[in-house]
Amino acid sequence: MTTFVNTPFGALEGTEQDGVYRFLGVPFAEKPLGELRFRAPQMVRPWTETRQATGYEKDPMQANLVLGPEHYSEDCLYLNLWVPETTAKKLPVMVWVPGGAFATGGSGAVDPEGPSIYDCQQLAKDGGCIVVSISYRLNVFGFLNLSQFSSRFDDNIGMRDIIMALRWVQEAIASFGGDPENVTLVGESAGGEAISALLLIDEAKPYFHKAIIESNCFGSFYTQEEEREICELYLQYAGLTADKAEGLLTLPYEKLIEAGRALDAYVAEHYTGRCSFCPVVDGTFLRDFPTLADFSGLDKLVLVGTNRSEGNFQAAFTWLDPAKYAPTLLRRLTPARRAALLAQYPALPDKAAFGELLTDVMYAFPKLRFAERLSRGGNPVYVYRFDYYTEALEKMGLYACHVSELLPLFEFQTGPYQPLMAGSEEEVHGIGTRMRRYWGAFAWTGVPQVEGQAEWKPYTEQARHTLVIDREDQLELDPEEEIRRRYEDLDRVLI
Repeated sequence: MTTFVNTPFGALEGTEQDGVYRFLGVPFAEKPLGELRFRAPQMVRPWTETRQATGYEKDPMQANLVLGPEHYSEDCLYLNLWVPETTAKKLPVMVWVPGGAFATGGSGAVDPEGPSIYDCQQLAKDGGCIVVSISYRLNVFGFLNLSQFSSRFDDNIGMRDIIMALRWVQEAIASFGGDPENVTLVGESAGGEAISALLLIDEAKPYFHKAIIESNCFGSFYTQEEEREICELYLQYAGLTADKAEGLLTLPYEKLIEAGRALDAYVAEHYTGRCSFCPVVDGTFLRDFPTLADFSGLDKLVLVGTNRSEGNFQAAFTWLDPAKYAPTLLRRLTPARRAALLAQYPALPDKAAFGELLTDVMYAFPKLRFAERLSRGGNPVYVYRFDYYTEALEKMGLYACHVSELLPLFEFQTGPYQPLMAGSEEEVHGIGTRMRRYWGAFAWTGVPQVEGQAEWKPYTEQARHTLVIDREDQLELDPEEEIRRRYEDLDRVLI
């Protein structure tokens, strides 16, 4: 392996750092600008000159402009590759799909030299795999299905961006020593949700073979009827009528953000527990909800997990009034069933009890139902629960909250998550090394087994094996039985 690679799309010149070759800011699709704005992605045209793949591109335009719009871009369809030095002829490939509620995030950086919040250097080294991180269009640009109002718009754009990135990997990864027949998707939060959707999108199936899904809120999907309501409301907030939807093509981004904030308020009130921008289950492109689907014949290996106190994050930063939002979270239930369920959280509206409710409804129970469906369909599935929390998270009362498993997985050296590791760096490093090795072993063999650690057995309805990841990891049998019993008569809560 060298820093020069000739791909089917053109030559790339990267860099080498500590035994890992890095190729940054590689386009996988044409720039989604001008006539391609709000259109499905087009495969990138080959380039003729050697492309310097030495710097990150910008993250997609965000639903908030914390750093100012100049730090983000609609020209965002790029990926990054980390290739560990190895004697293996074919390396497994992990594709990182970042989260951010389908509204924020990405795998780029503010400056070309970085750092990126998702530096996959150590994941590539410890996992022994090529790691590819991708960006895809977000918020109004990627997750509003507007073709119902005008043929000028395509639907499922953000999901199609991810599929296009996977197509690029299929065609080009052998140039880097990667195995196109051994591709594992890895994603957290909305990234994990996107992956759970890809399991049910026929167009995506040829491009990956395994999936690692972290902290997915499985309820964050819209039906077609709900999506029409959401789109009409968004247009209204943007000052447009349904027959003038093409006005979005020329609206300044500030106006698009303003409309998105108004939509956020409506969704929080009427669809508590969902993201404002979601994939749409239309029965054709996306065939079903992951917690309801029949996975017979899927023929994919899946590793899925949640954090023990996921909902503490949302209780602290998203839905700040438990007395108001606890009932709306369960609005789909009959009044009697809702009251009976809420009674099992007797400390409500205490914030900690609300966090527990959010954890169970949005993450833990749907994870178990999803794992059951996969196993029932004949697909090996491995389940984990992440219990560890740093000193900083304990002091904040967040514990093993949403995104906390990313601290060891990436060991952030900069960015908003880095201070959360203060005082716990040694523990974080040990846990992170094990996690990266679990993930790498799963990518290599389909079994997340690491030498010297407890045997990680598959999850079935007969034997609910779950690896509890903490300062020391241990395999437990049905550690979330209480949650499962609370919701055993429900197939879904939010949808």
